[in-house]
Amino acid sequence: MEQSDELSLRDLYYVLKRHRNLIISLPLGAAILIFALSLLWPKTYTSQVVVSLSLSNQSSQGLLNNLPSLAGLAQGFVDLQQTKLLANQLGVDDPTRFYKARFDEKRGLLFLTAQGRTAAEAGERAERILRVARTYLERNLLEGAQANLRAAQTQARLDLRAAQDGLKGIQAQLKIAPDRAASDATIAAGLEARGTDPQAARASNPAYTSLSLDESRMRSQIAQLEARIATLTDFLQQPGAIGQLVSQALLVQVLVPPAEPLRPSFPRPLLFTVVAGVLGLLLGVLWAFVAEAIRPREAEKAG
Repeated sequence: MEQSDELSLRDLYYVLKRHRNLIISLPLGAAILIFALSLLWPKTYTSQVVVSLSLSNQSSQGLLNNLPSLAGLAQGFVDLQQTKLLANQLGVDDPTRFYKARFDEKRGLLFLTAQGRTAAEAGERAERILRVARTYLERNLLEGAQANLRAAQTQARLDLRAAQDGLKGIQAQLKIAPDRAASDATIAAGLEARGTDPQAARASNPAYTSLSLDESRMRSQIAQLEARIATLTDFLQQPGAIGQLVSQALLVQVLVPPAEPLRPSFPRPLLFTVVAGVLGLLLGVLWAFVAEAIRPREAEKAG
């Protein structure tokens, strides 16, 4: 008579019953061992800081426009985690052991995480990485602002040189232009129709008057450019003032401030104990069926 290879629920019950000691003792022993190790394992505390980063649209007369991308600067700070530069600023050999940084570009949030052996140490390190991150952002924005100001100064000097050359040309034409002539209503009407300033078109000498007006406008433009160059030069000689403007433009809002955690983040005895018990139970049941599968073969060999 052939025996069926299929296992019934009754067969499963007897298999589990025969190996009940193993199935009970394995998860219980694993849970007790892991719980004891969790209590003896050195504790690690974690403090997380959440910072919202943005740039103010208001700047001093547009002098701080076109600042570097804040998202790029924040991601640059995240990429500095494995560099000696950040290690020196944080005072550790390997920043990745105690610090983590992540930037969420969609929400504009910078997540800073610090770990320590005590709650106080974790909170202190969280304050340190927040301070280092703020200094990094302000310093790079300051360098970008100074570069923009130098570029604006150079452009203003080029514009001033061009305006001065234009003024010299106008003055040369004024020297050879007649300052007196008979007024002609027909010519004046034609000049006004072409968009010429009515004051120049109706003058006794439209050409001379137009050149004089151009000279006045050019002198005004030169005076404005000289004033702008003087302002930029004076501003560049005051890095403290630029830094203050950058600090005002950089909006760093600490949504979650550095704080001492109440409980350690690692180890977690209760969670680890439950996981060890479940895994031990699964391993015990699996071993029971393996032992049951090997048992008939051993019996046959013995026979």
